[in-house]
Amino acid sequence: MFYIRLFLLFFMLQFGCHLSAQPIMRQKGEALKSDLEKNLNDTVRILKLQELSLYYVKKLGELKADMDSSYVYAREAELLSYKANFQRGKFMSLILYSQIYREGGNDLKGKKELDKAFAIAEKNKILWLEGEAYRELTNYYELNGNDFLIRLENVKKALNAFRKGGYKKDVGDILVYYGGHYFFMGKYKEALQKYKEAKVVYDSIGNKDLQNLYSQIFKTYSKLGLYQDAIKYGLISIKYGERNKNLFFLVDDYQNLGNAYNYIDNYELALKYHKKGFDYSGDMGAFTQIFLAGAVIKDLLKLGRKTEAKHFLDTAFKNLKLEDQRDLMWFNMCQVYVYDALGWYAVADKYCNEIIKIRQKNEKYFMRTSSFEVNNTIINHFFKVKKYDLALKYLDINKKTAESIKDINMIIDGHLMGFKLDSASGNYLSAIANLKKYQKLKDSLFNEVKSYQISNLEIQYQTENKDQNIQLLTKESALQKAKIKSDKVEKVIAGLVLFLVLIITGLIFRGYQNKKQSNRELEESKNNIEKKNKMLQNVVQEKEWLLKEIHHRVKNNLQVVMSLLNTQSSYLKDESAVMAIKDSQNRINSMSLIHQRLYQSEGLSCIKMPEYIKELVSHLKDSYPVNYNYIITIEDIEMHVSQAIPIGLILNEAITNAIKHAFPKGEKGTITITLKHFEDDYFLLEIADNGIGIKGEIDISKYNSLGMKLMEGLSHDLNGKFQIINENGLKIAITFIYDYAFNFK
Repeated sequence: MFYIRLFLLFFMLQFGCHLSAQPIMRQKGEALKSDLEKNLNDTVRILKLQELSLYYVKKLGELKADMDSSYVYAREAELLSYKANFQRGKFMSLILYSQIYREGGNDLKGKKELDKAFAIAEKNKILWLEGEAYRELTNYYELNGNDFLIRLENVKKALNAFRKGGYKKDVGDILVYYGGHYFFMGKYKEALQKYKEAKVVYDSIGNKDLQNLYSQIFKTYSKLGLYQDAIKYGLISIKYGERNKNLFFLVDDYQNLGNAYNYIDNYELALKYHKKGFDYSGDMGAFTQIFLAGAVIKDLLKLGRKTEAKHFLDTAFKNLKLEDQRDLMWFNMCQVYVYDALGWYAVADKYCNEIIKIRQKNEKYFMRTSSFEVNNTIINHFFKVKKYDLALKYLDINKKTAESIKDINMIIDGHLMGFKLDSASGNYLSAIANLKKYQKLKDSLFNEVKSYQISNLEIQYQTENKDQNIQLLTKESALQKAKIKSDKVEKVIAGLVLFLVLIITGLIFRGYQNKKQSNRELEESKNNIEKKNKMLQNVVQEKEWLLKEIHHRVKNNLQVVMSLLNTQSSYLKDESAVMAIKDSQNRINSMSLIHQRLYQSEGLSCIKMPEYIKELVSHLKDSYPVNYNYIITIEDIEMHVSQAIPIGLILNEAITNAIKHAFPKGEKGTITITLKHFEDDYFLLEIADNGIGIKGEIDISKYNSLGMKLMEGLSHDLNGKFQIINENGLKIAITFIYDYAFNFK
C-alpha cells in the first residue's frame, strides 16, 4: 500500500492531481496547532481540530504516527461536538474516522463509519452529509476496471446531493473532481466541460480560490495539444499559487508549465519554470525534488549545456537524503541522463543496471503510468549503446501503457522511438511502418487541435449571430405590433381628440385644487406628528429620570436603614445580636449596591455581574477583619435586577457563612466564587471554601439556620437547584436558568 501511494504521487506530478486529495502544507499544520493554543469558542475549536486531523490524514506517506495523531484530534473534536451539541461536528467525525481507517489500511472499519454517516443522512435528510459520504466512498475504489465505474457513480451521487441541498461551493468542488475522472479516462473535452461548469458555479458565489480549477484546465489543454491555451491558464494558476503560497499546486504547475514549453520547443522558458518548481519543492519531500531536478537536467541537455547539467546534478543531490527505493530510482535516472549526454556510457550503464534491478524488485508496486518515464530512460540508454533488442522490449511495454491511458503524446513519441530503433537495427519495413503511424498521428493531432479551435470559433460565432438574430427579430416583431396598434388608434383618435382635450383640461384644474388642499392637510399632519414626537420624547426622558431617581432614593433609604442598624448595634452588648445586625447590614448592602449601579449606569434594569460581585466581596472583606484569599471567576454577562438581587443575597450569606464557620482556628483559607455558563440556558453559581466542611451527611431540611433557609428560598426565586456539597471543604452550588427575556436589547 505504501509504494502504491508513493508512485501515485509521481502520477499526480506527471499527469495532474485530479483524483487525489490535496495535502495540507506543513506550515498550515503548524498554524492550526498555534491557533488551538488560543482561547477559542467551541465551534471554532471543533472546526480547527478537525482540519488538523485532516492535515495528518493527507500527509504524504501512511505513517502510523500520523494516523494516530489524526485520530487523537478527531476524537477530541468529536467529544467537544457532543458537549457543545454541535451537530455538524458530530457528523463530520464519521467522515474523518473513515479517512483515518482507510488511510491506515483498515478499509472494513472505515466503511463501517461511512455506513453510520449514510444512515444518519438518510434518517434526518441531511444532504450535505450524504454528499460528503459519497465523496469519501469514491476513495475505496481503484482507478481502473469496474472499480472506476463505481467511483463515477458515487461522484454523481455526491454531486446530486450537494445540488439538492444548495451547497454551491461543494457542487463546484465535485464538478472539478468529476472532471478529473474524465481526464484520467482520456476524455479531455468532457473534462473541460465539467471544469467550465465548476467555473460558472464558483463565479455565482464569488469564490476567488480558483488555483486548483485553473491548474486542471491548464493540464487538460496540454493533453489536447492546445499548448498556447494551456500556458495561458497555467500562468493564471501560478499567479493564484504565488499569492496564496499553496506550494502543492504551485510546484505542480511550475513543473507542468515547463513541460508545456518543452512541447513547443521553448527550452529556455521550460528551464525557467522547472527551476522555479525545484526551488519551491524543499517542503514536498525528497522524491519531488529529485523528479524536478531530472526535468531541469533534461532542459539543460536540450539546450546543449552539458557541463552545467553535470554541475547541477552534483550540487542538487549533495545534501539530499534518499528515503526509499523510489528516490533511488529517480536519482539513478538523473545520472543516466547526464552521463549518456556526456558520452560516458560505461558510467551510465552502471546506473541503468541499477534502475532495472530496482524496477524488477518493485514491479508489483509500479503503476503503469509511473513506469513510463523509467522505461524511457532505459530505452534511450540502450539506443545510445546500440542494444536495440533490449530497447525494443521496453518500448513495447511503453506503447501498451500509452494506449491504455489514451495519451496521444506518449503514443506519438513511442512510434518515433520505434522508427529510430528499427532504422538503427536494419529493420526498415518496421521502421517505415512506425514512421507512417507517427506522421499520421501527428497530422491527426494537428487536425483535431484545429478542429477543436474551429469548433469553438463556430460556437462563439453562432452564439453571437444567434443573439443578433434574436435581437433583430424582437425589434421587427415590436415594429409590426406597433404598426398594427398605430392603425387601430388612428381610426379613433380623430373623433376623441377634442373630447379628451376638454376632459384633460378639467382634470388638470381639479388636480390643481386637490393638490393645494392636500398640501395644506399634509402640513397640518406633519405639525401634529412633530408635536406628538416631542411629547413622547419628553415622556420617555421623564420616565428614565423617574426610574433613576427611584433607584437613587431606594439606595439612599437602604443606606439610612444600614445607618440605623449601625447605631442600634452600638447600644447592644449581646455579641450575637450585634452579629445579627451586622449580617442584616451586609444583606441590605448587597441590595443597595445594585440600586447604586442602576442609578449610575445608562441601563435601568441590568447589572454587569463581574463588577457588582467584586464590589460586594470587597465590602465583605472590609466588614470582617480576616485575611482570606479570594478567587473570583465571573463570566462577562449582564443580569436583570430580578436575578441579580437573589444572587447578591446568596453570595452575601454563603461568604459570610464561610468567614464565620469554615476556619475556626483562624488559619488562612481560600474562598472561591464562580459564576459561569453551565449548559444550554443554565448558569452555575458556586461559593466554595477549603475549610473544615460539615461532618456527616448533609440534609438541608435539618438545618434551622436563617442563612441556609434564606439561600434555599432565594434559589427557588431563581427557579434554580440548591445544593450543599462536602468537597475539600464546603461548596454551595446553585444552577439556574438565565432569563434572556429581561436582557434582550
